[in-house]
Amino acid sequence: MAHRRSTTALSGVPGEGRAARREAAAGAVVPTIGCGAAGRVAPLRGELTLSFLSRLAARYHLTIRDLLAAVTDVGGLQNLTGMLYPDSEIHLNAQARNRVATLCRVPPRVLERALPAWRREEPGGKYGAGPVGRLLRGEEAVAAWGPACPACTTARTGRELPARRYLAPEERVCARHRYWLLYVPGSSGLPVPLGRCPEVVDAQRRHARLLRRSPAGAQAFDVARAVTGFWWEQPWPGEEQLWPARLEATRPDDADPGWWKAAARDLITYPEAVALARLLADHPLQRRTAAESGGHLPYRLGELPQLLADIASRLGRPWLDRRLADVTHGPLFTWAHSLVRTRSATPIAQKTLWRVHSVHRPRPLSDFLPHPPDAADDDPPVLRPNPAKRLRGHSLQAEHAFDRSLAHARVYHQRHGHLAVPKEDVHDDYPLGTWLSNLRTRHTRMPTHQAAALHALYPWWNAPWSTLWQRTWHQARDHTKTHGPLQPASGFPTTSYSLGEWLYLQCTRYPALHPEQQRLLTQIGIDAAAAAAAHPRRRSYAERFQAGLAHASAYAAEHDGLASVTSATVHEGFRLGQWLANQRNHRRSHRRPMPADRAQALADIDPWWNPPWHLTWQRHYYRARGAAADHFLQAENGFDDLADSGAANWLWRQCAMYDELHPEQRQLLADIGITAEVARTAQDHARTASKTSAMDRVPDMEDTASRARKLADPAALTGRRHARRAAKLQRPRGRLGHRPDLRPGFETALAHARAWHAEHGHLAAPRDTRHDGYTLGMWLFSQRNRAKQRARAGLPPSPHLSELAAIDPWWNPPWDLHWQRNYYRARDHIAAGNPFDPVARIPAPSTVLGSWITRACLQYDQLHPDQQHLLNAVGITAQTAEQWPPSLRPRPHAEALTHARTWAGEHGHLCPPIKTVHDGFPLGEWLNRQRELAKKRSSPSPTQQALATIDPWWNPPWPILWQRAYHHAHIHPRHPEARNWLQNQRRGWLLLHPDQQHLLTTAELVNV
Repeated sequence: MAHRRSTTALSGVPGEGRAARREAAAGAVVPTIGCGAAGRVAPLRGELTLSFLSRLAARYHLTIRDLLAAVTDVGGLQNLTGMLYPDSEIHLNAQARNRVATLCRVPPRVLERALPAWRREEPGGKYGAGPVGRLLRGEEAVAAWGPACPACTTARTGRELPARRYLAPEERVCARHRYWLLYVPGSSGLPVPLGRCPEVVDAQRRHARLLRRSPAGAQAFDVARAVTGFWWEQPWPGEEQLWPARLEATRPDDADPGWWKAAARDLITYPEAVALARLLADHPLQRRTAAESGGHLPYRLGELPQLLADIASRLGRPWLDRRLADVTHGPLFTWAHSLVRTRSATPIAQKTLWRVHSVHRPRPLSDFLPHPPDAADDDPPVLRPNPAKRLRGHSLQAEHAFDRSLAHARVYHQRHGHLAVPKEDVHDDYPLGTWLSNLRTRHTRMPTHQAAALHALYPWWNAPWSTLWQRTWHQARDHTKTHGPLQPASGFPTTSYSLGEWLYLQCTRYPALHPEQQRLLTQIGIDAAAAAAAHPRRRSYAERFQAGLAHASAYAAEHDGLASVTSATVHEGFRLGQWLANQRNHRRSHRRPMPADRAQALADIDPWWNPPWHLTWQRHYYRARGAAADHFLQAENGFDDLADSGAANWLWRQCAMYDELHPEQRQLLADIGITAEVARTAQDHARTASKTSAMDRVPDMEDTASRARKLADPAALTGRRHARRAAKLQRPRGRLGHRPDLRPGFETALAHARAWHAEHGHLAAPRDTRHDGYTLGMWLFSQRNRAKQRARAGLPPSPHLSELAAIDPWWNPPWDLHWQRNYYRARDHIAAGNPFDPVARIPAPSTVLGSWITRACLQYDQLHPDQQHLLNAVGITAQTAEQWPPSLRPRPHAEALTHARTWAGEHGHLCPPIKTVHDGFPLGEWLNRQRELAKKRSSPSPTQQALATIDPWWNPPWPILWQRAYHHAHIHPRHPEARNWLQNQRRGWLLLHPDQQHLLTTAELVNV
């Protein structure tokens, strides 16, 4: 009978009963539900599926276990996986969902709309085909949920049964009945009355308004919730009074205070999270914060005082800005850092701005609260202790690796006093530089305790400037401890030259430095006033001379003199060649001669360090002296006994020109045995020695024929290529019209010129002009060039050119031929009777002819007298030029600058490709033209100054392709092309411009 009643109950709903009967006919087992009253149970909007099944089971007077057994029954077996807890959720397959729809008498489409997890997953069963259910547990495994408002549930269902719903952050408050719907792990939730906390209900209304009005409202609330959660986990200051009062006002009577403080985190911080979200989503505040940073990435939040003041005012805590000033890590610092770094409204920048990394998200309550011992029914399952959960953002293995690396960092800090480690440095076989560089790249995504450990060890480990700057600052600080205060007004006299140059460079850049850099420089005695009064470091010439003298002495002892020193010689890192060349120039200078003591010091090292003859002779002399050592020079045989043939040839040449040598050169040659008698002997030997001719040598058999041809005709060419050239008839070389045999060609060209003139009235033909197949334009071009060559050489004009002048007197004008063609165009325009009035701007300046007339009038005084005479013939006189009105055509720079500002606002820079067209305006070509004009100007034009205001790097001193690649890498740093490009910049770091290095380091693309 029970089996028959359950079948009747399942078949009582039209449609669903037929489905059940079909299932039973197919051999499925129909679940048995006894002593239950059939009725329609409607789901709540957003309700958990298991919560709906619990209310359905109560309607049939069953436990949830009995209902799940009936829904997932397959041949008497329960096809259900997972454990049942009060905070569980269930996923059903299609067959199980059909059974539930039959039991509750609600169409499946209605259930699908009301229950978010109704068709979220199709679980697989362990007993083959049939209805399947899968139980899940926990807020992270399912979604954020909480208890439904008990008053709303009773009003909608007519029963006082608890329910659970998926809740968005703005749905945690029931404003009608004033409940906070609190999620508690291991339970069905806890509705908390808000009668004593009306600010929570008011915050819910503001939250809903924010989501309606701001597209980034949801993301802003996520950031604000992370910020307030971060503050919640920190020790509360004594000035904090709102949170403790709200915590006590909402705590249930039987709740432990410690447990309630962990469970009520989201409830207590909700008003502050909503107020902070509304503030962060405010676009004017974002613009003010970006402008307040001055383009510098923040090191601490105290560099943005207006932002902190706004936060303290909005949250009603006047003391908060002081507390936040020293914060260098956390979600609020990450948001401000991203805001200043992106400074753009592009979707990618907005996504980066509102990203909340996992280490900054509030930890789930299940990590803090123990699970309650009670379960969902009278027979609770045995709860096993959960293993210790790892912290968000890192694993235990990563934590141990960080501890080992931190130990190396401590040792390095003890030795050097800082952590400004170059990336390539290895400390005790550990790549400490690479480790710190990687941490600097992702310092905003580090766990809080790791960032705090590094900050406690060295506060400037992640400074927003290069590590090279930080290392040099430490060098300057150590110098002040050893040698006393710096003296900027005197040019830093106590420092080394390189350190003094660096300090003076910081003084010149002081207003543009990061505020924290200015504070560090103030610690070593360089404030704004000292920087303004600083003078450049003057290199001590005496110290430089002594250092060079020491290197010269060491080099001479090693190489037996200074003659072999070239301009590129470097001795132990010292540029000895350049230094010695400067000393020689100084010695030879008559304006400021070298002091005698310094000249004598160099002469003591090498008497011939600066000979009156060329250094090449001195170098050959030392070579010959080395070759002639322990040898008796015999001039009779041409010094053939020397092993060095080059030295022998040089000695032979010195003997040949002995009488022309300097007396001191002769004395040096006498020191190695070349006296005047030896030189005359060598000269006599050179005159009497017989030289073997190449013709007297016996040629090889294979070259006999070719050598015979060369002897017969020395000018004859050999080889196939030369034979072909010789076989062709050589064209006599001469200029057209100068020789009788070329006269026919000249007459032909002249006939074409007459015909062209008769047709067009002039000979100002373009170079590519062809007349009846003849290249008349190129022929006239060559004639003009030859006439100009003769004129430059001071020769009289060729006689044949008078025939061209008889055809057109202006066939070869002394001005540009393009001007002449425009003149003929104006003449033909007047001859045709077309309107022509230069003063009235007819033709219009927008036409080619009108533009030429405009330039002719404006430049009338600079024209050639013959040009002015020609213009007078067409009605353009000096009086006409004086009456020429100013140009009425507006310059297009205003429109172009508008397009440039729009582009920069969208993309963050002004380096578009040259083919870029923005709203129909060729912005890329216009910017490229402005860069070309900027190279020709000594000072920037107003348009170029406006472009520099929009983007300071619109016209960088390096190639524009580098700037475009930089912006691409800045926006897409993980793109393969960007990674390769950044790798190339790291390899060629020393070859980059200092401003290029500054851009890469401030954007955190390259860590030095």
